[in-house]
Amino acid sequence: MYAPTFDSRKFRNLMLYLAHLSSGDRFFGATKLCKLLYYCDFMYFWYYKTPITGATYTKQPRGPMPIQFFAERDALLLDEEAVLKFERVLNLTQQRLEPLGDCSHKSKEFSENELEVIHKVHIDLNGMTASQVSDLSHSEPGWILTNDYEVIPYESVFIDLPEEQDGQL
Repeated sequence: MYAPTFDSRKFRNLMLYLAHLSSGDRFFGATKLCKLLYYCDFMYFWYYKTPITGATYTKQPRGPMPIQFFAERDALLLDEEAVLKFERVLNLTQQRLEPLGDCSHKSKEFSENELEVIHKVHIDLNGMTASQVSDLSHSEPGWILTNDYEVIPYESVFIDLPEEQDGQL
């Protein structure tokens, strides 16, 4: 199994940049941020055989989640690079990461290819609720084939699952 090297700085910058891009998305909260991170890393791996951040994602009830998420988010809060805002959205309390100051310069931290993938993921998921994005992630081979709370291998992006026939795989 591919063992990525985690880049904490890049992960934090990606969190901030995605939060910046999602400032107008009323459904952007912690769950959606985790899925955006997942899709950025896994889509980039599909194209270039390496992830953007090297985070480790596990199968959680609401979809893939980077195990580094809370530690890195807390570091951003502690370093006063971001704040958490709690908002009521669709009868749930959303934990929204909001960068302090302008984060548009964070784009310079990424290569042109990385930015292309980051923007594609953002555009594709923009406006979707956390539940919709979670449901979408539940259709990914890595999530389907991994047991609860286990690591989702990056190589799972190359698995083609057979299409459902008569309601069965």
